[in-house]
Amino acid sequence: MKNLEQDKVKQLLQIIQSKPGQRIVHFSDGSHLLTKNLSDFCENHHSHYYLYCTKDAFYDKSVTKYANQTYMHISKFNLHRPKYMMRAIEYDYLFATLDFTVEDKVEFLGKCYPIIRTGGNIIILIPNSTYAQRDEWRDVLVEQYYVSTNIIDDLFEDYDVIVSKRMHGWGGK
Repeated sequence: MKNLEQDKVKQLLQIIQSKPGQRIVHFSDGSHLLTKNLSDFCENHHSHYYLYCTKDAFYDKSVTKYANQTYMHISKFNLHRPKYMMRAIEYDYLFATLDFTVEDKVEFLGKCYPIIRTGGNIIILIPNSTYAQRDEWRDVLVEQYYVSTNIIDDLFEDYDVIVSKRMHGWGGK
């Protein structure tokens, strides 16, 4: 992932309500400014930050870098596991900074749905995309029962931000 602009990351994090005790999960394949800012946010707002590292090198680096952060829960994570539900935890916010040219977005979104609490948000950063790619993301999110999807294409220079909501009682899930 290319560098994110610091001021824009802080602007992005305004999506998160400023209240204690929230649970934020972040699926990531590499270290970047978002990880540091989410960590700072969770520390300042007494929230829990679950960092799911999909690559061994990133996991090793994160465990060392954030060793003394009691609000952080860092795990090696295999995206190809049958289900993402662990310890019956539902998250208020789910961030994904993965390479979806390699990972299956339909499978990922389907497995994420049960771990996001009702009314919770999923925030996905993808490289700048075309109208057709944005439409594909919207369609996939609708198929997976996410609602109120917005794609922010002018916040970061190199990335689009997809924000969608998980609602109870939609579809068969």
